[in-house]
Amino acid sequence: MSITTNLRDRILPNNMLARVSVVLLIGIFVAQSLGTWIWVEQLKDGERKRLIEVSANMGSRIGQTIQFFTKLPKEYRHIVLDQLRDMGGTRYFVSVNKNYIALPNINTNEFSELVRKQLQNSISAQIGQKDKLDIQFVKFDDLKILSGDNRMVDLPPKWTRFALLEPGDQSPIVLVQLPIAEDWIYLAAPVPSGSVLVGVSWLTTDRLISISLVSITVLILTVLLVRWVVRPLRLLARHAEQIGRGHKPKRLVEQGTREMIATVRAFNTMSERIQKFIHDRERLFAAISHDLKTPITRARLRAEMLDDEEARTGLISDLENLDTMVKGSLQMVKEGIVHENALTVDISKMLFDLAEKQKIYGLPVRLDVQPKLHLEGRSMALERMFTNLIDNALQYGDAAYIRAWQDDHYLHVEIRDPGPGLSTMDKKRVFEPYFRIDQKPSSEHSGLGLSIARSIANFHGGELVLLDRPGGGLIVAVHFPL
Repeated sequence: MSITTNLRDRILPNNMLARVSVVLLIGIFVAQSLGTWIWVEQLKDGERKRLIEVSANMGSRIGQTIQFFTKLPKEYRHIVLDQLRDMGGTRYFVSVNKNYIALPNINTNEFSELVRKQLQNSISAQIGQKDKLDIQFVKFDDLKILSGDNRMVDLPPKWTRFALLEPGDQSPIVLVQLPIAEDWIYLAAPVPSGSVLVGVSWLTTDRLISISLVSITVLILTVLLVRWVVRPLRLLARHAEQIGRGHKPKRLVEQGTREMIATVRAFNTMSERIQKFIHDRERLFAAISHDLKTPITRARLRAEMLDDEEARTGLISDLENLDTMVKGSLQMVKEGIVHENALTVDISKMLFDLAEKQKIYGLPVRLDVQPKLHLEGRSMALERMFTNLIDNALQYGDAAYIRAWQDDHYLHVEIRDPGPGLSTMDKKRVFEPYFRIDQKPSSEHSGLGLSIARSIANFHGGELVLLDRPGGGLIVAVHFPL
């Protein structure tokens, strides 16, 4: 199932409008192909029925003509032929020749074979079965008469009495020759509307234009429909992205189809519940902060009144660590990124300023930052994140190497240190609240730094990952989508 899904995702575009358009285009092509095939088959079936009827009538008349000349005494044949020719151009040309006239046949297809078979049956019904009955289909321009040296189209105007009426289209001439006594009876007639015997293109230019216009019209209407349907989904996606980045977008208007109204209504409800959850959490942490400060202060005062110095020192140290953890837990609420306004932050300048502050203290910091890197986000939160990561590099690696660049899709920031690095297990555990490598909370570090840093990165749509540095040490990589 997953292989099929992956293959489908690779073949089809990742855009809904493009996917629907491609699927619809394939559907239109298949439907038009099937429709055209059915239409062509119906035309062919109609032509078969018409040609059977036409060839049956022609065969009957040709058979009667052959039967008449066969019974006619030889000395009267030319008299009858002259009388027929004196009538001028006709649909039939009949002559009695001394020899068989060989002519080039047209290419054979199912219709020519059908007409040939029907003519042979009809003629045989009139004159009986004849082994030497020859039926050919030739083009009008190739038709020869009399001695076989004269083409019909080359006859001079004064010989029009010998002429056969030209079909006016691509219809072939059916030529029947049969020996009678010492002569050959020669009979030629055009097949009415018989161009299909020569070969015809069923998909004419008009038909192709019609198919194309219908397909394009349906495709355009469907694209417009899909764009109309997808537009609310795009708006929904933008609002979801804004909520994920800490914005408070306006309530979406519930309009469109019944399903879309239900979706937008559910999204608005979810957004309101998320905002309510955030506000409730802030009030809860504010209450906890207020409630914990008093007992911690009271406990500290009581600890200072202890006579046992060793016990007093240990208890005060524990209370200070507890106070540090409480302050760290409340930091994101009291100075949280949700309270900042989003603006365009100059990441290049921010990293340069942070590095300069560390250099003032004589700490080794190197920079390789691409100029003019900008990101839409919360300035204070981003500065807090980068400060924490640089501090960690300097504390555990004794040096920090900062590199920043961007490509077509992401803004990348890497902070490297040559320290001991982290094991695979520790790379996961360092993001847990209050976890420290030395397992000892201090008054300066509560063990929430990397957890908060990753939350800030995620809030801006990015990702924070830990990698091994070649040669030893750690790489903290942050990737922000542009």
